[in-house]
Amino acid sequence: MTAPAGETPRVFRLRGAAVPIELHAAGMRHPRSVRFGGARFTPFEEVTHVAAGRGAMRVGTRGGSFLFRSSDFAERGAHLALAAELRARIGSLPRGAEQLARMQRLDALAAGRLASPVTAGLALLCVGVFGLQLLSPLYESDGAFSALLVGFGETWRLVTANFLHASPAHLALNGAGLAVLGAFAERSLGSRGIGPVLALAGLGAMGASWAAGYQHALGASGLVSGLAGALLWLEFRAPDAVPVGWRLPRWTFVGLVALDSVALLAVPGIAHAAHAGGLAAGALGAAAVGPRLQAGGRPRPGLRALNALAVAALLLAGTAWLHSVATADAEALARRGEALLEEGSADPELLNLLPLRLTMEKGADGIRISSDDLAQWRERMPSAGPVLQKWEDELAAILSDYRSIE
Repeated sequence: MTAPAGETPRVFRLRGAAVPIELHAAGMRHPRSVRFGGARFTPFEEVTHVAAGRGAMRVGTRGGSFLFRSSDFAERGAHLALAAELRARIGSLPRGAEQLARMQRLDALAAGRLASPVTAGLALLCVGVFGLQLLSPLYESDGAFSALLVGFGETWRLVTANFLHASPAHLALNGAGLAVLGAFAERSLGSRGIGPVLALAGLGAMGASWAAGYQHALGASGLVSGLAGALLWLEFRAPDAVPVGWRLPRWTFVGLVALDSVALLAVPGIAHAAHAGGLAAGALGAAAVGPRLQAGGRPRPGLRALNALAVAALLLAGTAWLHSVATADAEALARRGEALLEEGSADPELLNLLPLRLTMEKGADGIRISSDDLAQWRERMPSAGPVLQKWEDELAAILSDYRSIE
């Protein structure tokens, strides 16, 4: 849309910009970017939020967000005058009072404390789980995602894998993502709204990992991707639910998400399917809970039930995981072992989850250690040969040490 011809607009000149800001009867003509130029006309009806402070003013629209610093204007204080007049002209529209009321809700939202109890709680849960991982490797081996083991019935891994991490750096990166993106997403969707979004993101990440056939995946990056997906949905589909100060320029945001995805392609061991699944599921979750924000009403009753279901699933999965670690039931381990051996193409890393039976025999030449399991595994899983040879060498070294002590 272009500015109407034949009318005299109110002009606010900018330093070093070919395009000034002009207020017309129906809308505002302004630069796409003060630094890079370009021009567009935004009808007043499409303005979602106007916020001004001492140093800058921001204008949120259905097509994006725009920043104008006070130093960009040729006249001192012009950004404050522009913000005031822009709101006044919006208020004069037939539905202007409703539009200004939405802006006032966004003003209050932006001025409030940026609390995010749900995402902050999940970040702390990840820290606690990592503490358990430091105590015993069983917490990771019995909780990490494996498509094969989920197929065997260990479905708790679809949930628990989202909270396990491979290293302190892995935990720090995902914790930072949960804290930063979670603060904006949870404030925009509400704590009741963010719960179902995160639940869908976690299941979407591990569901995509299952579809991709991953035999080992863990980390909260699927949850972080889900938050990014939710924020993208809000930016494109519900921009009037987000204060303009919380929005990045639209295509900058999209570019950062794309750049992050491309950059990670060069990093080995990244579960790209989990990131994509989390991103898509987070966007779908925001689409499911987001419409209640349009009218500024209370959360829909269904959100409470969805949150209760998500908490119940988390508790059940956590209980099953901790029970698996604590009991190490011999029959269950044997069933898992038989299933893995039947699956001859299983990843050698899964051998860590098999029970290894050793036989110690004392003869004339000393103690001999052997295992029928190693021979059976080598026959049924040829790809695991190097791993099994390493184990046999380690057993021989242990026996050699024992003989030297004896």
